[in-house]
Amino acid sequence: MNDRSIAFLQDIPVEVVVELGRTRLTLRKLAALDVDDVVELDRGENDPVDLVVGGRVIARAMLVRSGEQLSLKIVDMGETAERNAG
Repeated sequence: MNDRSIAFLQDIPVEVVVELGRTRLTLRKLAALDVDDVVELDRGENDPVDLVVGGRVIARAMLVRSGEQLSLKIVDMGETAERNAG
């Protein structure tokens, strides 16, 4: 398949998820969460986040501030990002 035969796919919107980290909670602890509670994640403040499309990690990125917005700076792409996400 050449680039022209799949070019139409480039304009299809996809959902992109940025995963900051994960944690495990019992249902009891989850139900007890309230405003101002803190949930600790499995990543540090300066660790890369995962960029996920279709349930697959496609890149790793660092969070950066751009004015009042949070943005992503891509630091790893493709297969190495997926391997490093585990």
